[in-house]
Amino acid sequence: MIARLKSRRGWVEAGPGYPTRVMVLIGMNAEAERADQVIKIDRLTALPRGPDVIADLSQLRGRQELLWPRVVNDTSCVAATLPIYSVRVNHGRVDPAELLERTIEQIEGGVGLITIHPTPCFDLHTMSLSRALPCTSRGGNIVATDLAVRSWRGENVYMQILPELLAFAKRYGTVISLGASYRSGTIFDSFDQVQQAEIRQQIDLAKLIAGEGVGVIIESPGHARPSDIRRVAVPLRASGFPIMPLGPIPTEAAVGQDHISAAIGATLLGLEGCAHILAAVTREEHTGGIPTVASTLEAVEAAQVAARIIDLEWNGDDSFDRDVARHRSADRTCVSGQEQAGCSRCGSTCPLQHYPRHVGSDSLPLPLVRDH
Repeated sequence: MIARLKSRRGWVEAGPGYPTRVMVLIGMNAEAERADQVIKIDRLTALPRGPDVIADLSQLRGRQELLWPRVVNDTSCVAATLPIYSVRVNHGRVDPAELLERTIEQIEGGVGLITIHPTPCFDLHTMSLSRALPCTSRGGNIVATDLAVRSWRGENVYMQILPELLAFAKRYGTVISLGASYRSGTIFDSFDQVQQAEIRQQIDLAKLIAGEGVGVIIESPGHARPSDIRRVAVPLRASGFPIMPLGPIPTEAAVGQDHISAAIGATLLGLEGCAHILAAVTREEHTGGIPTVASTLEAVEAAQVAARIIDLEWNGDDSFDRDVARHRSADRTCVSGQEQAGCSRCGSTCPLQHYPRHVGSDSLPLPLVRDH
């Protein structure tokens, strides 16, 4: 199945057979952070190969202005949001009416991708307690806490408003992303019973949502060692729905370098056919720091490398690589953007210039040139 994400420039398709997309995360927890986040938007959209989706993860409650209107109105990127981040929480309780109001406001305002957390329930919560880290999803935790305060009576707050939410999503062409509330927070919890159960619930919900004529994406898995990436790929690939991996982070030993580990994990999952929108991960993912403008750009660039490798394998898109290879052959240099042969690193030993080009005992190498 294909998800068609709306933006000011039209539609961005995501799913099997389409280019691997990249989503970047921005957001603010206080008004004082707004200026830096606006700079991020401007710098991200100025990149030659920028993100396809910009997700506003701002945690400003009530009627405070968020960042997504700027993404909708001032960029050609798809705007994404998590509505529960802007809903007031009163002693752990979430008002379903307010959550629906915020969600409709964002859908009507032009947001192309809405992430919801409909899976928290008593059974999954109980299973999660055997983990070292039961839950690492902020949105999922808010939903689960609301349920716990209500002594796990009734449906979770998203399931309560789902029919109305889907009606508006269908009317405005907004895609629903099924958040992974019980994604694994370490590689030691990957593909455990709670994650497998949640994936089954996500797939069932995706079928229901698609049956209502609404586009849908499944998020998964979180942290996963390479062998578990292959295992988690089996049900995700079989579902046929577009997948947005959160990472996956394939090692716990890359703190401060998680933009690299996430790009590797996304590539591994993508080569299994299960990575259609990559969520760019910054180096601050596990440092507690707020991502800077520079590290956010760096995360997007790392995710773009992963996306290109995935597209090489699954879509046969080697156009960029072919252009680079032609340049190296024609100009006899491996230096990108350089037209003259050679470089100061190899000097007269450069094999691109001085490799023997004739076969036979009388063949001679090309004349050597002086080092730079």
